[in-house]
Amino acid sequence: MMQDWRLRWAFPALGRVPTTWPWRMAHRLGRDPRASRLATERFLRDRFEQVFPQSSAQERERWARAHMDMLATEMLDAVALHRLGERGGPAISADGWEEVLALQQAGQGFILVLNHYDRLVAVAVALARRGIRLGMLTMPVLENPGLGDVQRRFLMRKIRTLTDITRGQWRTSGEPLRPVHEGLRQGQAWIILADAWAPEFGRLRAHRFLGGVLQLPTGIERLAQSTGAALVHGRAFSLAPDRLQVRLQVLGGDPAAAIDTVIAQLESDVRERPWAWWHWGQWDQMWRPAV
Repeated sequence: MMQDWRLRWAFPALGRVPTTWPWRMAHRLGRDPRASRLATERFLRDRFEQVFPQSSAQERERWARAHMDMLATEMLDAVALHRLGERGGPAISADGWEEVLALQQAGQGFILVLNHYDRLVAVAVALARRGIRLGMLTMPVLENPGLGDVQRRFLMRKIRTLTDITRGQWRTSGEPLRPVHEGLRQGQAWIILADAWAPEFGRLRAHRFLGGVLQLPTGIERLAQSTGAALVHGRAFSLAPDRLQVRLQVLGGDPAAAIDTVIAQLESDVRERPWAWWHWGQWDQMWRPAV
């Protein structure tokens, strides 16, 4: 009930307050009720101790709190997407933008490859603010049995707002992907997450990751191979709650090797800022020790 109250009223109301003050205060509201937050922080501290045994208790405590603060700030981003990168909202700088612009000017379709790391939606917004039209391929929302009604409405609102900003189509992996294939061949750009994961996913491939292997779907590399699309790796970094940096890199060569590069970079980023990765709750399903 408390989380529903936050999704329905608290965060939308906070997102209407002028200036960037709401982003500096979002962590005080929190994504979850206090009891849930404390339980999640305990879980995260245990997970960090498992994955980073050389870390100190103080580091693990700081990472757990930073993770929860990041999720709360991202929730505010979701209800106030139209303010990101605009006056009175969080500032977004972009490095590597010129490479992406060159692809667009050449009429080259590309896949914007993201991961569940930090406030990733800033990457899409940064490109859209610079005139790039982006389609978006996600996992199903309305058909997802793990979501409640309020969560579905929240996510649908987020997707509708983002597609208004990016001016592209939205498709789910449960729908025919012909529009994605045709769009990429015609020079369109589409957002796909490399570390998206669900138990029913097939065609997984292992990547070296934090002392073991991470099992991830091969859809991006197969799609790039069949359409001739380029791959652009996008990363977002929170420099402050109201200041974001986006880093863009056009990846050349074989698509499978390019995705290997993406996941190797994700591993490096997670080692540096463990709190910024979203998937610690799915670690036992996605990761296994190396043989």
